[in-house]
Amino acid sequence: MGKKINPIFFRLGFISNYNSLWFSKKNKYSYFLKREILLREIIKKNFFFLELNKIDIIISNILKINFYFINFENVINIENYMDNLIFQFSKIFKKNIEINFIKIFLINSKIIAFSLLEKINHKVSIKKIIKKECFKYIDYLNGCKIQISGRLEGVDIARKEWFLFGRIPLHTIRCFIDYYNCEIITQYGIIGIKVWIFKKDEFKT
Repeated sequence: MGKKINPIFFRLGFISNYNSLWFSKKNKYSYFLKREILLREIIKKNFFFLELNKIDIIISNILKINFYFINFENVINIENYMDNLIFQFSKIFKKNIEINFIKIFLINSKIIAFSLLEKINHKVSIKKIIKKECFKYIDYLNGCKIQISGRLEGVDIARKEWFLFGRIPLHTIRCFIDYYNCEIITQYGIIGIKVWIFKKDEFKT
């Protein structure tokens, strides 16, 4: 089970929280779901250049959106887009809108994945960057696993390179495993990146 499902979804309701907080009747569920997916696509399209950790969407009498930033320096650039963004959101949900910007710097899988994306673009040796990123936060983690797959370094045959230090208890629900996967388009094709991390301070008994 551990390797067949997203570790975060596997722990939802136990130690992982939902990023979408709303409730609806059965006949209205699809209405809200479609609009939330559209809202997230608009955010992704407009803020692709920002280092966003996660986005919370809370729908009640008002529409509340929380942006959690890894790097707070680029938040100033959002102000130019806010009027247009709020107008689009109000057309979708027809509610009053509250937007919060929250700075949160935690060691998570998304930070490691973004760092790998930058280094792959600079054509650095895959084995070296995997080991370097794994050991970068060794003092804060119980375990870290990185896997990169595709036509690595321009080789004709696709392959996987991975590295693991410590342990990643995928089946233990009380252990919070942070997971992130993404893709990068290179001149040789699409390369996939998967990152699992197990933090020291998030072991719950």
